[in-house]
Amino acid sequence: MESLFSYTDYRLYLKDYIASKKAENGSFSLKKVADRAGFKARDFILRIMKGERNLSQSGSYKMSDALRLSEKETDYFINLVAFNQAEAPKEKEFFYQKMAQVCRHVKQQKLRQDQFNYFSEWYYAALRSILPVIDFKDDFRAIGRFLSPPLSASQVEKAITFLLELGLLEKDPEGKYHVTTPQLTAGEAVKSVAMMRFHKQSLDLARRALESCSPEQRDITGVTMSLSRKGFGKIREEIAAFRKKVMCIAEEDSNEEGAFQLNMQLFPLSKRRTNGTA
Repeated sequence: MESLFSYTDYRLYLKDYIASKKAENGSFSLKKVADRAGFKARDFILRIMKGERNLSQSGSYKMSDALRLSEKETDYFINLVAFNQAEAPKEKEFFYQKMAQVCRHVKQQKLRQDQFNYFSEWYYAALRSILPVIDFKDDFRAIGRFLSPPLSASQVEKAITFLLELGLLEKDPEGKYHVTTPQLTAGEAVKSVAMMRFHKQSLDLARRALESCSPEQRDITGVTMSLSRKGFGKIREEIAAFRKKVMCIAEEDSNEEGAFQLNMQLFPLSKRRTNGTA
């Protein structure tokens, strides 16, 4: 079984822990863990693993004792539980950073932090898009001015170094950049937190484009409508299909002139009606 520090889902960790212990000792059971933790309900841990119940902070400490975790592992586990159960994006990010502090020197954490950093700043993806198609001769100041909003030369140099270290860009002997496609394997839970920040930045950039770009340079439109759950689902499917078509167009394109961001938003402007009433 892998180290606790490799997990970003405490429920999955519990499942793997129980399975591992049962493989070692056939008499091992959830009841033993529940007894160690002092949980009265026999099925409490099973319901936690299924996502039917949550762990309180007190319950997290009890579970840590039952799992025989070290002090460092306990610190990580308690913040992991809070991270998984947090609903507000800021709260999730807070507990993710606490997890990162506990195991900052662990290999798995570096992978997660790399992914978090990549999706946390809009310009990493922008640089990855434009550097392979426009040769700036590593003029970091010129690259920074080419972006909108612009970046400083030091920001650009630091970002390119990061992309190269992460393997998302590579540089050939002639000094030209190429896109590579390595897998970022930090886990969906961490990626979702970073993507939340990315989407917020994208919305801010769209708002900026309304004021700084002429209508010929942008396409920002909206539709307000009433929908059933079925209609909402159909539109989501159409958006997904359209997104794939856009990616195909971009992949087949040539002589690119710049980087663009396409945002598609579909969100409620009201509560849902239930049983014929508001």
